[in-house]
Amino acid sequence: MNTPGSMILGWVALIVAGGGAFYYAKKDIDARRRAQEIAKTRPAEKLEWWQKVEQDEKSKSNATNIISESSSPNTGTTNQRSSGS
Repeated sequence: MNTPGSMILGWVALIVAGGGAFYYAKKDIDARRRAQEIAKTRPAEKLEWWQKVEQDEKSKSNATNIISESSSPNTGTTNQRSSGS
């Protein structure tokens, strides 16, 4: 059975591990944002979630149209095997 001391130790370990993961993730995200800011690839405006969905749908439909337009139609040639009988 778990003793109160082992429960406290478990929770402390979990909180410390979560805090460490948060710290390093935030540091990485901030560095990526700074790099995007320097490269001028970070968007200036903040979009709502539904605006992001609309942009994503538009880009997917544009990509689909480009792919379908650039693919060449099948010429109708098929591999035919001759039967020996």
